[in-house]
Amino acid sequence: MIYLRKLTIDDFDYLNSVENNKSFWKYSFSNQSYSREELVQFIYDSQLPIDQTNQIRFVICKLETNENLGFVDLFEIDLVKLKAGVSIIIPKPENRRKGYGRLSLRKIVEFGIRELNIKNLYCNISDDNLLSINCFKSVGFEEISKNSNEYVSSSKNNDKSVIQLQCT
Repeated sequence: MIYLRKLTIDDFDYLNSVENNKSFWKYSFSNQSYSREELVQFIYDSQLPIDQTNQIRFVICKLETNENLGFVDLFEIDLVKLKAGVSIIIPKPENRRKGYGRLSLRKIVEFGIRELNIKNLYCNISDDNLLSINCFKSVGFEEISKNSNEYVSSSKNNDKSVIQLQCT
């Protein structure tokens, strides 16, 4: 149904269309556009070893057509504390509620456990993003706190109500 692959320079336009789409910022806690140079650097950095970047991003692709469906990431990877953040975005509404998110999360969780020996995965989701909350819960994440700022420090929007989920 889906497969995950690393970013390549051929993904620039797709990455730009997602990262610089202001309508997604409310879910990603982002509030800035990325320049062409920043996005190219991000793609370049994605080819470096994880212990240098502390993150990895995969493109979610539809197996039958190779269509790009979104991105799934591990970020703030801490190989000492064996923990990492998880994020996912499936930008097109017509590709949501089809199981792609759930399958992608299962694959990234398996990758984190198997390849990186990660023991603790977490995510922060705005409490009004029920689709995402339910997707994470469907693969074993459980709510551990509400309005926690422990991992939201990169957010400029501290006025949001945030649910923190964890999978151990």
